[in-house]
Amino acid sequence: MTTLADILWAPAQRDAVVRDAIGLIESHVGGRGGLRGMSLKTGLAMIKAAKPGILDRAVRKLLPEFALALDPLYQDFRSETGGDFAAYLQEHNGRATAALLAVADRWIGRASPVAQGAYARLRGSAEGEVKAAIPGLARLIGRYLESGGDASPGPGRR
Repeated sequence: MTTLADILWAPAQRDAVVRDAIGLIESHVGGRGGLRGMSLKTGLAMIKAAKPGILDRAVRKLLPEFALALDPLYQDFRSETGGDFAAYLQEHNGRATAALLAVADRWIGRASPVAQGAYARLRGSAEGEVKAAIPGLARLIGRYLESGGDASPGPGRR
């Protein structure tokens, strides 16, 4: 049985998936408005300035676990419907959000006290941010599934 992680994390496309995921993060944060958007944009800029390459490292560490967390949805999709996984993932947004946040919650338990404190302050709004990002994530994953692993250029692709 092929898992979502097998597809997304295949060596031939790993770097492209990472670039697309970073592009998705930057696009999502850049598109947020209001005070929350300003806060997210400032926070991301500060993190990137303090730790260059942090998004690349974080995505490379977390993406395989995120893919494994979403795999039950992928397997259900394959057995139930076939067709468009991006649409299926969006229809099951709540389940996808919970799976992704569970991974983040596990990871933060191993982080520094400073990172844990920052995460604790943001955790309340994290569910809304992840839910808002699911459509973009669904499209990103869908491109790789539709193309058999050779996705067309997407966000962050150069």
